[in-house]
Amino acid sequence: MCILCMIQYMGEAMGKGVAGACDARQGQYEVANEEETTDREGLRPRHDWRYYLCCFSQSGSIAERGKMVFLHGVLYLEVIEGRDLPDVDNSWFRSSKDVSDPYVTVDTCCGGKKTCRIAKTSIIFNSLNPNWGEKFRIEMCHETESLLFTVKDLDLVQMECMGYMSIRAEDLLKEEPVTGWFPLISKDGMPQGSLNVALRYVSAESITRSNEVPDTVFPLRTGCKVKLYQDAHTPAIPPVTDVPAPSGDPYEPPQLWIDITKAIEDAQKLIYIIGWSVKTDLSLIREGECENFGDILKRKAEQGVRVMLMVWNEAMSTDIYTPGIMGTHDEETRIFFEGSEVEVFLAPRQKNKGKLMESNYVATLYTHHQKCVIVDAEIEGTEKRRLIAFAGGIDLTDGRWDTPEHPLFKTLPEQHQHDFYNGVCQASVTTGPRQPWHDIHMYVEGPAAEDLLANFQERWRRQAFDRQNRLIAVTSDDFDLDWEYSDDDSWNVQFFRSINSDSALFETNVLDKLLTRKGRLYENSIQRAYIHHIRRAKRFIYIENQYFLGSAHSWFIHDAKCPHLIPIELTMKIVNAIKAGTDFRVYIVIPIHPEGDPTSSAVQEILHWQHRTMEMMYRKIAKAIRKAKIDAHPSDYLGFFCLGKRESPDEVPEGLEEPDSSSVAAKVRESLRFMIYVHSKMAIFDDEYIIVGSANINERSMSGNRDSEMAVGAYQPKYTKEECGDGEIEGEVRSFRLALWAEHCGSHMEEHLSPASLSCMAAMRDTGLVNLEKFISPQVEHNDSHLMTYPLNVTRDGHVVVREDCEKFPDTGGSITGKNSNFLPNSLTT
Repeated sequence: MCILCMIQYMGEAMGKGVAGACDARQGQYEVANEEETTDREGLRPRHDWRYYLCCFSQSGSIAERGKMVFLHGVLYLEVIEGRDLPDVDNSWFRSSKDVSDPYVTVDTCCGGKKTCRIAKTSIIFNSLNPNWGEKFRIEMCHETESLLFTVKDLDLVQMECMGYMSIRAEDLLKEEPVTGWFPLISKDGMPQGSLNVALRYVSAESITRSNEVPDTVFPLRTGCKVKLYQDAHTPAIPPVTDVPAPSGDPYEPPQLWIDITKAIEDAQKLIYIIGWSVKTDLSLIREGECENFGDILKRKAEQGVRVMLMVWNEAMSTDIYTPGIMGTHDEETRIFFEGSEVEVFLAPRQKNKGKLMESNYVATLYTHHQKCVIVDAEIEGTEKRRLIAFAGGIDLTDGRWDTPEHPLFKTLPEQHQHDFYNGVCQASVTTGPRQPWHDIHMYVEGPAAEDLLANFQERWRRQAFDRQNRLIAVTSDDFDLDWEYSDDDSWNVQFFRSINSDSALFETNVLDKLLTRKGRLYENSIQRAYIHHIRRAKRFIYIENQYFLGSAHSWFIHDAKCPHLIPIELTMKIVNAIKAGTDFRVYIVIPIHPEGDPTSSAVQEILHWQHRTMEMMYRKIAKAIRKAKIDAHPSDYLGFFCLGKRESPDEVPEGLEEPDSSSVAAKVRESLRFMIYVHSKMAIFDDEYIIVGSANINERSMSGNRDSEMAVGAYQPKYTKEECGDGEIEGEVRSFRLALWAEHCGSHMEEHLSPASLSCMAAMRDTGLVNLEKFISPQVEHNDSHLMTYPLNVTRDGHVVVREDCEKFPDTGGSITGKNSNFLPNSLTT
C-alpha cells in the first residue's frame, strides 16, 4: 500500500482491529446489516479495508491480493441480481427517466490486476436493481489470486464502472458453494450497492471422466460406423499399407472424394452441403472422365433430389468482384446455380441486433467455417433410407485434392491442370509450384448422422428463415431413424460445435446446455471436448492443426485476448506426469507458417502469438523438470513438427514456363522445396479417441462466438482404456495414426507402435531434424520423408529461440518467431 492510501486507511481503521492492507486477505463476504455499516451517530458509513483502492492502481484493474492458487477444473457461476446500484449514466441524450444500463464482467487476477476475462453477462437496460439470472459453466486452468466482479454501465459515450468486488480463489478450493450478497465499492472506495452471486468450483481430480463429454447439446450416440480419411485421395500403396490394421492385415486407406462422389450419386432424397467454400467446376475424381461437381449436383436436383448448399457469404465478395479477398467462390457458386433446381444460400456471419459497426466488424472478420456433406443412403432389404455424413477439414474447393506424396510440379499437366492453387506466393499452373495440402476428414453413419443433419437444419432455419419450407421432412415414412450399425467394430460418436444464436436456431429442449455471453446463447463444446479428453488421456496426445495458439492468460507477456485453454491443459498434463514420474508425450504437427505471405503483418502476428504459446509451454515444462530434479529436456515431452516437400529436377515436367526471376516461385523452382500446408483439425488421445472437424486451435474456432465450427469425436467401445487395461490400444484409431505417421516419415517405424515412450519421441525428433536440415540445405535432393522439427530451437530452460541456420523461412522470408503488428485487431489474428 502506498503512503497516501495507508494514511487514509489508518485514519479510520486505527483501533478497530485492522487486518488488511493492499495484499491482505479479505474478510467475511456477507453484506453487513445497517447497524454495522453506520457509526453510532448514524451519520456516515464505516469502511473496512476493502473499500480503499490504492491510488497507484489502474482504474478497473483493482482486485484483492492474496494467495496465488491454481484452479484446475470447472467453475459453476451464477450472476443473479444487483441492488441499489449507482446511477452513472452520462449520456447527453438520456431522458429524465433513464438510469444506468448495468452488466457484469468476471476476471481472474494476479498481482491485483486482471489477467483473463472468464464471464460477461447481458446488459439490463434502465435498472439500478437488475436481475440477470445468468448461469455459466467455466472450464478453469488458471493460476489466480481472486475473481474480480465488475459491474459496468453501457453508455453511448463510454463504459462507466459502477462497482467492484472480489472473491478469494483459495476459498473456492474447498469445493463448497460460495453464495450470497456481496458489497460493491467504487473506484474511490465508497459503497456502490451489492451483487448477488453463487459459485461452486469442482476440481479436475474430483471428476470421473468417461469418453462421453457431459452437459453438451448432442449426447454420445452408439451404433455408428466411422471411416477416417487422410488427404482427399490416398492410394493403397506403401508406406501407408505397411501399417497393420486391427485384424493384422495391411491397412487399406479409404479415398475421400471417391466416396463422396459415390454417395452423392446414390442419393435419392436429399443432398445437404455446408462449406466455407464450394467450387462448382471442380472434378472430385482425377482418373478418367469425371463430371464437374456442380454439374453432378444440378443433375441430381433434376432427378428430384433436394439439393441444398449453405456457403459462407464472404463480405468482400460481390457481384462486381466475385473472387473476394479469401477466394471462396461464393458469388460464383450462387451464379452457377441460378435458374437450376439447386437451392443455394450464402450465409453471412452476422451479428443480430448489433450496432452497425459491431455488425460490420463481425461480418468482415468472422466466418462460417463448417464443412459437411449429408446424404441419404440405401438400407439393404428395405425401401427406407438412412443418413450418412462426411465432415472434417476439407472443403470441396480448389487446391484440396492431394495425395500422401504431396507433389509440387509433376501433377500440373494432369491431375492439377484445372485445379491449380497456391495461397502462399504468386504462381500459376504454367510455372508452378502448387501448394501441397494435407488434411483430415471423417465419414459417419448411424444415429450421429442425424445430429449433423440437425446442425444443418438449425443453421438454415436461423439464417435462411424465409426459405424454411425448402427443408425436406426427414420422417419415419421414408427414413429408418432408428437404424444402427451393429457389427463388432462399431463406433460411439458425439457431435460438437462452436456456434451462437446468431447462426443457429437452437431447440428449446437444449437451452440449459448452452452458455451465454452478452445475452447471446452459444455452444463451445469443441473446446470442452478437447479439454475433457486431454484430462482423460493417460499416455500421449497427437494433434494436427492449421494453427496452434492460445491460453494467453498463461503467457509471460499478456498481450492478446486468446484465453481458450487447450495449450495450458496440454502443458499441465505433461507437468503432472513429470511430477508423478510417468511417461506422457504430446506431438503437435502444424504448418511451417500460416497460409499467405509470411512477411505480411497478419501472418507475422499469428506467428508471434504462436511463439508466445510455445515458449509458455516449454518454460513451464522446463520448470517442472527442474523441480523433479531429473535429467530431461522439455522436448522429450513436447514436440512441435511441420511438413515440407523436397523434390529433384527430374520431377519438374518439361515445358513449364520460367517464373519471374525476382519472384518466390523462381526461388522455389531453383530450390525445389515448399511447405506442405497442414490444414488438419484433428486430435488423437491414447489411440483410443479421435476428434476430427473444422476447428482450429485458436480463439476464433474455440470461442463459440467467433467462427462457426463443427467437430466429431469418436471411439470404438471394443478398444478403450477400460477394455485394454495397461496394454496398447490397437483399434482403427491406432491404425489411422500409424498411417499418418508413415505418410509423414516416409516409412512405418517400429518406434511408432509405442508413442508414449521416450524412444518414440526421440525417433520422431531425429527424423524431423534430419529432414529439416535437408529442407534448408542448398543442395537439391528428393525426399520421401516430410516430417520436420519446427525450425526453432528449444533450450534446456524452455526458451524458444531462432536457429542460426534458419533465421527466416526459406525462399519466402519472414521471421519465424513473428512480430506483433500493434494495429491489427486481436480478433482477426487470434
